[in-house]
Amino acid sequence: MLLKSRKERYTDMKERIRILAEKTVKGEMFIQPTPTQYDREDLFLSPVAMSAKRAYEYILNQTPFVNEYTALTGYLRFDGSVEGDIFGRSGHANFGEMMKYFYNQPVDGLCTFEWQHSVADYEKVIKKGIKGLKSEIAESRKLHSESADIEFLDALSLIADAIIGWAGKCSDAAHEKSKTVDEPEYKENLLKLSAALKNVPENPAQSFYEAVLCVFVIYAFVPDSIGCIDRYIYPFYKNDIEKGVLTKEDAKAYLQELFLMLQARIHPSSDRFYRGGESHFCIGGYLENGEDGFNELSRLVLDSMLELPTWIPQISLRWTQKTPDEVFRYLMECERRDPNKRIAFVNDEPRIKALVDIGFPYEVACKYTMVGCNEPQLPGGIFMGGCAVNIVKAVESTFKNREKDILAAQSFDEFYGIFEEELFSTCDKMVGIYNRFQSVRSRDINLVSTMFFEGSISRAKSITQGGAINAVADLSVIGITTVIDSLVCVKQFVFDEKVYSMQEMCEALKADWQGYEEMRAVILKKAKFFGNNDDVPNECAARFAKSLGAYFADKTTDLGYKYVLGNLIGYNQHNKWFGDATGATPDGRGCGDIVSFGLGQSEGKDREGLTSLLSAVAKLNVENPILCGDSVTNILLDEQMVQNDSNFEKLVGLLKTYFEMGGMHFQLSYVSKEDLRNAKIDPQKYKSLRVRVSGFSDYFVFLNGDLQDEIITRTEKNR
Repeated sequence: MLLKSRKERYTDMKERIRILAEKTVKGEMFIQPTPTQYDREDLFLSPVAMSAKRAYEYILNQTPFVNEYTALTGYLRFDGSVEGDIFGRSGHANFGEMMKYFYNQPVDGLCTFEWQHSVADYEKVIKKGIKGLKSEIAESRKLHSESADIEFLDALSLIADAIIGWAGKCSDAAHEKSKTVDEPEYKENLLKLSAALKNVPENPAQSFYEAVLCVFVIYAFVPDSIGCIDRYIYPFYKNDIEKGVLTKEDAKAYLQELFLMLQARIHPSSDRFYRGGESHFCIGGYLENGEDGFNELSRLVLDSMLELPTWIPQISLRWTQKTPDEVFRYLMECERRDPNKRIAFVNDEPRIKALVDIGFPYEVACKYTMVGCNEPQLPGGIFMGGCAVNIVKAVESTFKNREKDILAAQSFDEFYGIFEEELFSTCDKMVGIYNRFQSVRSRDINLVSTMFFEGSISRAKSITQGGAINAVADLSVIGITTVIDSLVCVKQFVFDEKVYSMQEMCEALKADWQGYEEMRAVILKKAKFFGNNDDVPNECAARFAKSLGAYFADKTTDLGYKYVLGNLIGYNQHNKWFGDATGATPDGRGCGDIVSFGLGQSEGKDREGLTSLLSAVAKLNVENPILCGDSVTNILLDEQMVQNDSNFEKLVGLLKTYFEMGGMHFQLSYVSKEDLRNAKIDPQKYKSLRVRVSGFSDYFVFLNGDLQDEIITRTEKNR
């Protein structure tokens, strides 16, 4: 597979796409909502009836965005005057209150309120149309007798009518615009668009073009991930190509216009405009028949995205044991050459196994996608996360609250038993706060997005209240390697080597290492930290993860969803905030210092290099499926590692081996420490320097100083 240069790819674009791309990057494609006035007597209606009526009026009052270069349209934005889509949560009053008081503001230094990601069941809408969903609503209505359920289903039906009406309005706008366009190709595009919108999304799509258009329109109502688009629209692509009614060039242009909308929906003044954690989706992965699903459309999806000079969307390759080597290498080469860092890699083997283990059928689990920064989600489902937790508090409470007990411990096993009790107590508090967060979210009733989630129609429940079947609850567990390293240091220095007594360890932590500088220096120099593929940290890591698995094995949320755990910080510096609120730990970390995130290492602790780090991470992933949530492994490489083709080939082989061993995820940054340091001094000169952070990419100079410093201190794993 030959990879074209970026200049060659840009030249290959259709002229209209090149123009739309330039407008998108300038922010000229951003859609402003049309203000809507509501009848004051709506207040006499029930909350659900009022929400449905006003959402209906709002949708039909919006202004379609159509210009002469358009072949797709149908996106709209909610302005907060009604309860809008489930991702943006505009108009969701209770969510707004929680954001005001708990977003980026940890509770007891233990938990923060965070976002939730989801993906609509696009395949279902493409195959059945909104009309098919209305039929499901009508059938569900016959099965429910509670007045609240019937009212909710009637409200969904009204929203379905609004979406059909909106498509009709867009059709009329495209037809009117065609009258003002002289260019024959552009006029034909607009007339084709107008005709197609009379069919989709109301009815099943009849072509590749209509399938893409359907995704474009429905995305407005669930503006998050587009899921595994290379598989659910592949039958349309294959059929149209074989019939000769679609060219590869036209298919690419339709995909590119879809991707441009994903970028254009964010205002250019927002820092999210340049971040790669938006509209994350996947290509490849296992099919229901057990075969690898990477196909010619997967390649076209990837190439279509890479031609665009944009930062959004982000794409992950779902690697399988059957992924051809040339496909994996091609994706690695694309990642190496993509200045906007839009590609990451996930391993199907541990992810699908974990989803099956917590109760999802294989035929559902194999359709998962990545959403947001790096959260796994099933089609027509929601990732009921939204809570980052400080697991290092379990270590802190062990030394603060159980000092007498740990001083009496005669072995590491006894110490670990005490720690595990505190771990479970800490988890009890986390789960309690999580459920309180969710209980407030559930006071909002969502109508705009709910019909696109499996189970919500049959259950007659809002997605905020447990309507979705394909959902998991996630806690982003921050500080995992800090905990592992702390356990290692207690085992190694107190029990195995007996270099220090437990009393000395307790006193050193109380003093924040003041007066114990030599002890701290020895620990930092000689500790068998995680990531060096040593038996001691590997065993501590496995034991810790096993404890987490044991705690959560029989736990469900108040809405009945199973838990999975991850470790990313997303856009926010949870590891700093949690570190600020956490005392010194046995790994040499000082009071108030940051705690770890992800499964990598920092500050030179991974002394044995990249191979050992990846081996340790892979072992942890394989043995402990509880960690199948929003888990990330950031790998920061010196750019010299990949400039040499021979070294790059070795890297490709190493990362394939990492996946074969069971590693769950990796994402790469190729930068030099010198460039990073210089970028802090002269940001203007290095404004194009782009790095991977925690499931997303961004320009280094846009990051805050603390995060910049953390990236600089992370080891270049270049051995």
